[in-house]
Amino acid sequence: MLWASPACAAPVTARTIAAHPAASAAVVVDEADSLTRMLRGAATGQNTGAAGVPEFLRSSRRPDTVLARACRQLNDALPIEIDKETRLRRCQAVPGKHILFQLELTNYSGPMLDLASFEVSYAAPLQRNICANRDVEILTKLGVSMMFRYMTRKARGERRVGDVYINGPICTAALR
Repeated sequence: MLWASPACAAPVTARTIAAHPAASAAVVVDEADSLTRMLRGAATGQNTGAAGVPEFLRSSRRPDTVLARACRQLNDALPIEIDKETRLRRCQAVPGKHILFQLELTNYSGPMLDLASFEVSYAAPLQRNICANRDVEILTKLGVSMMFRYMTRKARGERRVGDVYINGPICTAALR
């Protein structure tokens, strides 16, 4: 994303930068882009190796603002099919360095789950798989916690199936 400095009346384009090298100082790269890639990797299980994110989050005075911007950018690309049964539908930043990922079970054909049976049957294996992701490891070391909320959609609306909580201590225990 390119932004023009307030002093420039015209938008900054590649042609403007080439013609006026001083204009390149007005270009600001949105640092939330790499964090957005990292959140996408954490939610989908695909490691991104988003370089620069740890230092960016550590040096930010308002990490919740940065996380909210990264979630908004990720939401612009949603929904994303994660696998044949799961779709990432939403990312939401919650104050306190928390991220909520809303996932939809699209083709789940097993028995109808309630919250208690989901917790017993699926939470621990999902925590192991999620915590094994390098992006998740980096985010949790930076103090970011995540909740993966699994939902189904039926004719009568959405139904929450279960939540999987992820933070540093949970990942330490899950990966033992």
